[in-house]
Amino acid sequence: MDTHASLIFCLVVLLAALFTYSNGFQDGSSVAASAIGCRALSPLQAVALVSVSEFMGAVFGGSAVADTVHSITSWPSRPDLLPVIACALASAIVWNFVTKKLGLPSSSTHALVGGILGSVLVAGGGEKYIVWGTANNFIHPTGMCKVVISLFLSPIVGFVAGYVTFLMIMLVLMRASFRVNVLLKGAQWLTLATLAFGHGANDTQKAMGVIMLALSAVGVSEGSIPLWVRLLSGLAMVSGIVSIAPRIVKRVGTGIYRMRPVHGFVTQLSSASVVFFNSLAGGPVSASQVIASSVMGVGTAERKKGVNWLVAQEMLITWLLTIPGAAMLSAVFYLTAFKNLNQLL
Repeated sequence: MDTHASLIFCLVVLLAALFTYSNGFQDGSSVAASAIGCRALSPLQAVALVSVSEFMGAVFGGSAVADTVHSITSWPSRPDLLPVIACALASAIVWNFVTKKLGLPSSSTHALVGGILGSVLVAGGGEKYIVWGTANNFIHPTGMCKVVISLFLSPIVGFVAGYVTFLMIMLVLMRASFRVNVLLKGAQWLTLATLAFGHGANDTQKAMGVIMLALSAVGVSEGSIPLWVRLLSGLAMVSGIVSIAPRIVKRVGTGIYRMRPVHGFVTQLSSASVVFFNSLAGGPVSASQVIASSVMGVGTAERKKGVNWLVAQEMLITWLLTIPGAAMLSAVFYLTAFKNLNQLL
């Protein structure tokens, strides 16, 4: 690896860590929102619990999602891949910081996928380096199809899971007294930790997959994700969670539906199930999408008119704009700045 490639590789690793940090305050805020919104945990308690659980998910959460991210481009293992990756990460980071400023629970995963698409399409002169894959009847999808199916089906599944789970829980608690709220608040220590572990396992692996691409670009072949990559991703995620975004917490925790302990418990339980399944299957999902959709499902099951559909509409528009917006931003970054780096390689 020559000096220029080494410097750009270090830049990619730094950007991957910064992206994971921005993912932490973006999606991590959504993870903690339901417990804070229904007052089951204080903000300090929620942040501490989510941070520890997310870090554990990064270290012990496997590598299925990282393998999926690694497989969406067929760009040869050459140093000229490094500026392409750097461009994708930079656009996703900018998108995350802008949406944080606006208080919108945008999808970090959508931003990264859009960034990768934009830079690879522009740098590769077309779609020849994009692995579109196949849907395979939604059973064993591959390539970009797998990413798209996971991203767009998971919110629907989250909504249905929240709706059905709430009805089932209310059936069980039909004759329960008000004291059951104490039990439901206590149970959220477990459900929130489970959701955070699943999110840590899923979202940190996106940065891991990008770093693995960078390692292959400089000729370093790793059979598995190195421990230093896991630790770096986990620490970056925790740093983002510590700097939690209050506006996103308020938007998800109380802006969609007025949360009580039972709503927080059901939201975390249903969201954790969806995120965990996708982490095991290698499907990259957006935790903010799944959680917000679960809140909508819970609210619809109890009182449809109580759901703030204007907030839901605003978030839907943001989600739909993220992939094309990040792709355009990534393309601009590559054409104006990152393209020149390839002349050094």
